[in-house]
Amino acid sequence: MDSLTVSGVLRRFLPDYLRERRPVTPAQRRAIFAITHCRTAVMGGHVHVCGDCGTREFAYHSCNHRSCPQCGRGATFEWVQRELGKRIGAPYYMVTFTLPEDLRALFFSKAAPDVHHVFFTAASRALAAALAGPRWLGAATSGFTMVLHTWNQRLLFHPHLHCIVPGAGLDARGRIVVVKNENFLVPQPVLRRAFRERFRALLGELAAKDPDLPAVDGAVWEKDWGVHLQPFGGGERAIQYLGAYVSRTAIGDSRIVGVEGDRVMFRWKDRANGGAPRIETLTGVEFIRRYLRHVLPRGMKAIRHYGFCHPAAKASRAIIAAALGTALPPAPAETPPVPPRTCPCCGLSMSIVVRLLPARRLTGQEAPFAARPPPTLAAARSCA
Repeated sequence: MDSLTVSGVLRRFLPDYLRERRPVTPAQRRAIFAITHCRTAVMGGHVHVCGDCGTREFAYHSCNHRSCPQCGRGATFEWVQRELGKRIGAPYYMVTFTLPEDLRALFFSKAAPDVHHVFFTAASRALAAALAGPRWLGAATSGFTMVLHTWNQRLLFHPHLHCIVPGAGLDARGRIVVVKNENFLVPQPVLRRAFRERFRALLGELAAKDPDLPAVDGAVWEKDWGVHLQPFGGGERAIQYLGAYVSRTAIGDSRIVGVEGDRVMFRWKDRANGGAPRIETLTGVEFIRRYLRHVLPRGMKAIRHYGFCHPAAKASRAIIAAALGTALPPAPAETPPVPPRTCPCCGLSMSIVVRLLPARRLTGQEAPFAARPPPTLAAARSCA
């Protein structure tokens, strides 16, 4: 049923959402248009024909927008394989930075891109400084990968950074250093304090340039900020865990269990009670409001690599891996080939005979959604 999908909910309740004159950013407008037209004639596609019985089928392209629940599987596979190929044979850790609720309004101001940058910069500098500490790892050259998530199971805005951190690096003299205990990376209080201090300093610099930045309650600087560290063995489990999120959006279609009247129901897991299943019921307008809050500003990168974990630092990774007595894993596997389409009538392979051109490119200025044109060959161009 089309309504039991994110795109179906958007089509059904977006008029009500817009009727309330709620603001829609260019990035959100682009996301709405992409999601509601994904795998439709607007995106273009191909016409497949069976050479035996003449059966014809239309196959429309995906939008490939990072907020679309129908897209991202291929990108996820490629990311996981690429990151697995960057492991250096050291113990790995997952470090998570979470901002206090008092600061979350900053992400919805006009300075949202700068606030995201402050978040990444504060966390990365705090982590790099802690790893460089002589009492801990002592790595003047370290490396890690950061992945931004902005949601929790209930679609509430909950910005946090997951960091995959190898417990090895190079000291100031270029010598290999490795963690002494695979269950310990750096002290959590030290990292928490460094993160808070750096975020405060960077936010102060931003506020000096932007007087319209929302004010922050000074009590937030006295709180304990959320920093969590967890050992993850050789790193494979951490990479696969994050792989489920890097190219996926806040909620998949399978979690939507009902749409009745003006209400939307979806499943979520109550982490505070051992992952117990729960059902959340929201108005359609509130569901859209929560969903669109997780559309990042255009050009904002949700995944960032630092130090020897950067894709361009392969030589440094090879040196560290060799010093640890291991070799870098082989080149990542290619994306599995798409099997040929078979005819639903006779089971034989079908051939692409026509390519359908997309109706338009996404620019961010699209109307939130529009009527989808029916399948047509009028704007088609032969592949031959």
